Amino acid sequence: MMKNLELVKEFTDILENCQGKVTFITAQGDRLVTDSMLSALVGFATLISVAGSIDVRFECENPVDSQKLHAFMSKHHLGEYRTS
Repeated sequence: MMKNLELVKEFTDILENCQGKVTFITAQGDRLVTDSMLSALVGFATLISVAGSIDVRFECENPVDSQKLHAFMSKHHLGEYRTS
């Protein structure tokens, strides 16, 4: 349980410091814009639950944001996430 809380804290810290809009997109075309912390947390919970089982990519307005998210996903082995 503590590990999940640490993941959420790290993820929210990254999103709070993003300079632009971040959107997660599934292979089916479903889109989740993380324009509020609630939507970001709902999206993150979904990503954790399906990590490795579906193709998810994210789009970031700011390339630095994309690098931060990619590093987070890779660090925690949260599946194969692609940037757009």
